Amino acid sequence: TLIWCLKRPERLNALGTTVGQELLGLLKKLQDELAVWQEAGSIDEPPYRCLVLSAEPVKSGREGPVWIAGGDLKELQLLQKPDEGRSYAWLIAEICSGLQDLPIPVIAVIDGLAIGGGAEFALAADLRLATRRSALYFKQLEAGLATGYGSCNRLIALVGLAKATDLLLRCRCIDAEEAHRLSLFNELVDEPEEMEDKLEHILSSFYRLSPLSVSVQKAMLQLPFHDNRGGLTQKELDLFEKLWMQPAHKKFLSGFKANEDLGDEKPALL
Repeated sequence: TLIWCLKRPERLNALGTTVGQELLGLLKKLQDELAVWQEAGSIDEPPYRCLVLSAEPVKSGREGPVWIAGGDLKELQLLQKPDEGRSYAWLIAEICSGLQDLPIPVIAVIDGLAIGGGAEFALAADLRLATRRSALYFKQLEAGLATGYGSCNRLIALVGLAKATDLLLRCRCIDAEEAHRLSLFNELVDEPEEMEDKLEHILSSFYRLSPLSVSVQKAMLQLPFHDNRGGLTQKELDLFEKLWMQPAHKKFLSGFKANEDLGDEKPALL
């Protein structure tokens, strides 16, 4: 099992161009490793049986811990042109699509609040395991934007048009129980300390199966969406670009200093 853990407490684990480039590099390396296994006929064991996406929860006042706090506003407000905003969104969209297309299962392990783009990132996983103190906050419209990672149709595929409309247009923040009822969270645990055992239980269900069977079944599950995904993502990003640095978006960003020193970036993923 391969584990990617986002550790960026000074930014509440926010996504941005820095993290995006690092994620994309890791993804391409993994894709290459798995391609060698597939080209060999997929008879031997793959280098990894599963990818786990996690983040160290960051304490944030009364709202409880944050898992991933959406986009890194201090980085993103430096992107002043709409096409720059689109390029950033395309970067994360490419990562999300790449995760869906991996020939191994991807599990998001969520402990805390996933805000905006953080919720979108979680939806790219095949399964989501969460603590009961976790939540999904679809905050995009409050930021003067909309879903930006090709996630609108991904959410529709998961919960249907009516519920996706409710979640996005009303900027809903749903707790773990509601997310579980909607199958946005597949498994829940009461305490973070129970996460490891539950994850091991899920992983054991993969280990007893043929890796080739798992990869083929995952490819079949993606068939209804794969052929049209690229075109739909491009159309979503065309619309997303129109919102970048428009008045509502600028107003949302106004509380942050665009020229603040970003400091020396440490590797965000462990």
